[in-house]
Amino acid sequence: MRPFPDEILRSMQYSLQTYVIPNVNDKWGSYVAKVMKKMLLHLELRWKLEGPLLLEDIADLRTLLASLRTSLSTAAFERDDDAKKLVVRIDATLADTRELPTGYVSVESLTQVSEALRETLVTVIETCDLLAEHGFESTLAPARDEIRAYLRREVDRDNQLVEPTFMSFAPASSGD
Repeated sequence: MRPFPDEILRSMQYSLQTYVIPNVNDKWGSYVAKVMKKMLLHLELRWKLEGPLLLEDIADLRTLLASLRTSLSTAAFERDDDAKKLVVRIDATLADTRELPTGYVSVESLTQVSEALRETLVTVIETCDLLAEHGFESTLAPARDEIRAYLRREVDRDNQLVEPTFMSFAPASSGD
């Protein structure tokens, strides 16, 4: 249905920039209008990117968890109950998130899948700490490296949505 949400949001940004902000004489009111313009830019980016970024993150998390499951299923961990429980948890999460929602896939439904995977990743991280205390620190090093690499990719994805919302409360520099 036209206009698309991003077109509406760009029109709102244009109206704020062209007609509202120049005519607001109050400094605080002007600042609030500028924040609103940035938030509209943020919404425009989220409308375009949030779904694809969630799909990318879900695939990334599933790959990571499958790899960690393999690492935690090695002979080194076969007698450790924490490792066994973690493998069971990873298996359950991977099974529960195997299929994405069908029909019109909302950001909310993708977020639910992503959150289930992230909860399991948190459990993996916490259990790795326990396993390290059980003497598996060196065995866990590759898995922890994988987790750190994933977290870096996650931050890079999130930064695509966060950057436009940054607002400085500092006075304008003399070059502005």
